[in-house]
Amino acid sequence: MKLLNDIVDLLSDKAGSLTDAMLKTKVLMHKIGHKELAEWVSDELNGYGPDKIVPEYRVISIRLFGNVSNIAVRQTHTPLPTSHLSDKQRLVVTEKKLRESIQVLERYAASDNSLIAQVKPEWFPAIKKGGIEKSFQIEQAWTQFEPGQVVGVLIEVRSRLLDFVLNLQDELGDIPEDEMKDAAKGVNAEAMFNAAVFGDNTTVIVGHNNATTITNTVTKGDFNSLADTLKKAGVDEADVAELQAAVNDDNPATVTETKQFGPKVKEWMGKMTQKAIGGAWTIGLAAGGKLLADAVGGYYGIGS
Repeated sequence: MKLLNDIVDLLSDKAGSLTDAMLKTKVLMHKIGHKELAEWVSDELNGYGPDKIVPEYRVISIRLFGNVSNIAVRQTHTPLPTSHLSDKQRLVVTEKKLRESIQVLERYAASDNSLIAQVKPEWFPAIKKGGIEKSFQIEQAWTQFEPGQVVGVLIEVRSRLLDFVLNLQDELGDIPEDEMKDAAKGVNAEAMFNAAVFGDNTTVIVGHNNATTITNTVTKGDFNSLADTLKKAGVDEADVAELQAAVNDDNPATVTETKQFGPKVKEWMGKMTQKAIGGAWTIGLAAGGKLLADAVGGYYGIGS
C-alpha cells in the first residue's frame, strides 16, 4: 500500500518531514474508516488550543534567568531562584506546555540559540521576595529552554506514530488501497492507535450515540482499573470476579506473544456477549463488544 509505505518512509527517515507524514496520516485515518482518530493528528498539525489537554510528552522543563543589580554589582544571565515560590507560581516558570503546531516545533528544534520568553515585570516582586538579597533589583527576567528539548518531543511524536503505522501495516498486509477500508474492519485500529500514541493507559469510551457514555482509563497490568471500567458499564461483580479468574488461568506470556486473548478470557467474553444479546447486560451488544475489546486489550497492552 503506497500510502502506508510513504508514511513509514517519512517517519523512519530523520530528515523526513513530520508535517508531511502527519498530513498523509490524516488521509489514512479517513481511508480506514476511523476519521475520529484524526483528531490527535489535527491537534499536532494545528497546535493545542487553550481548551485542549496537552499530552505529557509535550510538557518540558524550563529555567528562569534574569539580569539583577545593586549599587555595586550587576549580574547578567544569572539563574533566578524558584524554590520560595508557591507551587502554582513555580510551575509557571519551571514548566512549559508546548501547544505550538508541529511545523513551529520543527523550527524551534532547528534553532541555534536557546528559546526564551520574557517574564512580565508584575512577577518581579514575587521572584525577589525571599529569593534574592534585598539590595538587588530585577532588571529583566525570562524563561529559557533548549532546541534539544524540542527535538526530543518531535522524536516522541515520530516514534509513536511510526509504531501505530507499522502495526497497522502488519495487520492489513499488502492489499490495494481501495480495499483498505474493508480490511480495516477486522482490525481494532482504535485500541492499536491508543496503545501506540498514548501508551499503556488506554482510554475507553463507550456509547458515542447512546444515552450512556462511559469513560475510564485501563492501565496495562492493573486489574483494578479494568474492573472499575467494567463495573461502570454495568458488569456484575460476579462476572468481574470470573474474568479475574480467567485472566489468572491464561498464560500472560502467550497473550503478549500472540497478541490474542487466552482461551479462558475468550470464553468469558463469549458469555458476556450472550448476556448483551439476551438483554441481561443493558449497555447493548455493539457498545458492549467494543468495551470488552478495548478494556481487556488495554489491560494486556495489546490491540484486540
